[in-house]
Formats: sequence, structure tokens, C-alpha cells
Amino acid sequence: MALGAPFALGAVVYAVVFVVKHSTLPDPVGIHWDASGSADGVTSSPMGLLGLVMGVFVFELVGFGASLWQVRSTPGSRLALSVLAWATAAFTCAFCTTSLLASAGAAEYTDATFPTLSHWLVAAGVTVAGAGAGFLLFRRER
Repeated sequence: MALGAPFALGAVVYAVVFVVKHSTLPDPVGIHWDASGSADGVTSSPMGLLGLVMGVFVFELVGFGASLWQVRSTPGSRLALSVLAWATAAFTCAFCTTSLLASAGAAEYTDATFPTLSHWLVAAGVTVAGAGAGFLLFRRER
């Protein structure tokens, strides 16, 4: 199983959207949202947001890599780890990308509203699709 693939794919998708939308992001940009959908945490610049999200992908990769080290001899455990890794990377990509898109075009970070029900539904759908991809790719590899 190419454990790094889902995290690399998620990072590339996010980076492409970031490059396309970078010029439309407010400075500072919201990075944390309260229950009402208002930004309650900011980063000092849009580039800080890119660094933060890339750091999350790296952190997840290291965590799943350490897990794979422990379960590498059990096929059932490797299948579960593959499904979970793809689902985690897909959720991170979807959630962070929709957050980025919610901020794009806002004059100030306080003008952006996130997360709405549609954001959660997109993230849930992409997460399920990622889990399915992890399952199918692991099964194909065997």
C-alpha cells in the first residue's frame, strides 16, 4: 500500500485550489470557526494558511506511517488502515478546501461564514468516497 498517496493527493488538490484563489483571500484569513460560522481564529497571512494545512497533511502521514509500522503483518489491519488513511486525507482536503473557498472573495476574514450544512455534506461525501478508494486500492494491490 502506498500510504503516502492519499496525503500527497490531498495536499496537491488543496495547493492547486490555494494557488488559484490566493489573490482573493483576505489578509489575515480565518483558520478556525465557531459554532455560528464566524471566524474566531486567524493566521497572519494566506501563506500561513497554506503552511498550516500542509503541516496537517504531513502530521497525518507520519501518524499513519507509524501505525502501518505496527500492523504491517496483518492483512485485515492493513485494509482498515488503508481505508482510514484515504478517508482521513479526503476529509482533511475537503474540509480545508471548502474553508478556503468560504474565505475567498471576502474583504475581511469576518465576512466569511463557515461551516454550513452544505460544507459538512461535501466533506462527508468526499470522506466516504476516499474510504471507498482506500478499500478498492488495497483490494487491487492484493
